[in-house]
Amino acid sequence: MLNRESGQLIFAVVIVLFVFLLGIVIIQLMPSEYTIAKRTVESNQAFYLAQSGLQQAVYFVNNNPDLASLNLSLVKSGQGNILVYTLTYTYGSTEKKSLNLNSVSLGEYTVNVSYSLLNMSSGGIIINFPVYKIVSTGYIPSISNSRIKRTIEVYGNNTDISLDPFKFAVYAGKSVSFAGKSAVIEGERLPDGSFDTAIYSNGPVDLRNPPLINGTYSPILGKDVIANDNTLTMPVLNDAYLKSISQSQGLYRSGSNIDLKAIVAYAKSNPNWYNSATNTWLTWSLVIYIEGSAKMAGNVEFQGMIVVKGDVKITGTGNKVKGILYAASVDTTVQDLSIYGDPIIEGTSIGEDVSIGGNSTVRHNKQYIENIFSTHGITNVVKTTKTKLKVLAWQEK
Repeated sequence: MLNRESGQLIFAVVIVLFVFLLGIVIIQLMPSEYTIAKRTVESNQAFYLAQSGLQQAVYFVNNNPDLASLNLSLVKSGQGNILVYTLTYTYGSTEKKSLNLNSVSLGEYTVNVSYSLLNMSSGGIIINFPVYKIVSTGYIPSISNSRIKRTIEVYGNNTDISLDPFKFAVYAGKSVSFAGKSAVIEGERLPDGSFDTAIYSNGPVDLRNPPLINGTYSPILGKDVIANDNTLTMPVLNDAYLKSISQSQGLYRSGSNIDLKAIVAYAKSNPNWYNSATNTWLTWSLVIYIEGSAKMAGNVEFQGMIVVKGDVKITGTGNKVKGILYAASVDTTVQDLSIYGDPIIEGTSIGEDVSIGGNSTVRHNKQYIENIFSTHGITNVVKTTKTKLKVLAWQEK
């Protein structure tokens, strides 16, 4: 009996000792509250350092629009920091610098910026957009001996190009008006057989007695027609390129009331541009560029781009234009783009004040526009502008 009780006592003592020792082991293995708090603080510090590096990268991109790549690091040195960076530009030049900073950092960071061209859509047209990839990493306490590091990855763009106005049969920077109900205006034909928006205007569109727009005499505002909307702006053409091309082709003119028929006749005389046997154009490269005002009085057929830095008046019968018709005012004018008679204009018609009447047919054709863009290169037709870096996407790695 005594032996039995002694055995039970020993067993109980063993259990107690086991639990006690297990508790000690668990306590030793568990991180202290201090350690957890320290890791949280250091993680936040590393993230703030990565953000600081990101801000430096954005500064360099915004102040160096031709930047191709950037390698940058902030390292501790004595009682201060040293900022070391290498800039490489798209035209091949390289610049290396280092700056001594009096500020004291709790850690260090590295930044890498790379530049590439990615396919993106603008106005339904695919264009190679320059995109910057920024990778910024913060380290605590240092790059070479880090306990904690956090990385931010950002994609951004600093180039703007306005292709959306080319989505419409008619784009007006000021207003659109109609004379009579016999004209036909159609947006891009969609796969389901319906039409995309036909007319876009920054100002008013007179729909009191409209012509046939997208197959109806009762077009829906906001769907078939967009009016009084300043979301889009007049596209800025690359005038230097277009003018030089037009001059080299012999299609440039300056003056008032220039007759486009004579210029088109000259273009048709070139067998590399026009096949007179089949009455077909052989190229999308032609650019008629007028500094002044112009007219198209009848029986003019042209394929390509017509740019008039003033008024254009289309009248008479038999006029056909495939491509881009662009009229922009130089000074104050009454009507920049007037389309009357029975012309057929396929592609896009862009002007400040646009007036359409007669038996005109103005129809959007995306393929014709893309033919011109692909022949010249989009940025040779429409000018790009540099902007502040716009973030497209970001993530923490």
